[in-house]
Amino acid sequence: MNNISFIGMAGCGKSTLGKAISEKYSLSYVDTDILIENEFKMSLEDVKKKFGYKFVRSAEEKVILGLNEGTKVISTGGSAVYSSISMHHLMSFSKIIFIDTPLDEIIKRIGSGQERGLAAPEGVSVSDVYKEREPLYKGYAQYTVDGSKAINELELLIQEIINE
Repeated sequence: MNNISFIGMAGCGKSTLGKAISEKYSLSYVDTDILIENEFKMSLEDVKKKFGYKFVRSAEEKVILGLNEGTKVISTGGSAVYSSISMHHLMSFSKIIFIDTPLDEIIKRIGSGQERGLAAPEGVSVSDVYKEREPLYKGYAQYTVDGSKAINELELLIQEIINE
């Protein structure tokens, strides 16, 4: 199987799908949010509160640029698409899969999103972030899956991705 990198909003299912695929097929897996949390020994939200949302985006870029084809499945943070350098790096060795999840489903899953370390300025709504990022996700996507299925039909999504 080729390397794959998941992009999409917080709550779209990147970590759920990434972990499931890596476990099912015994593939190496990394979640860039967890790499950042491990580096700073605090939650993503605490990193954002202490250093600011732009710092979180910069930390994500640094983490992504440190990855290579040795990691078969990558779940990026929702803000990865703000860095064209990061995205082109991922595209150099992996297929970019956008988990397209409707805004209402995202809001059901994450609420206001601020406790999720959403790398956006304070006071900006999940809806505003979604509207800003959606064209970026679609622009970088090499394949798109329906994220509204991510929880209920995980096995179907895994098969769709593997067969792509």
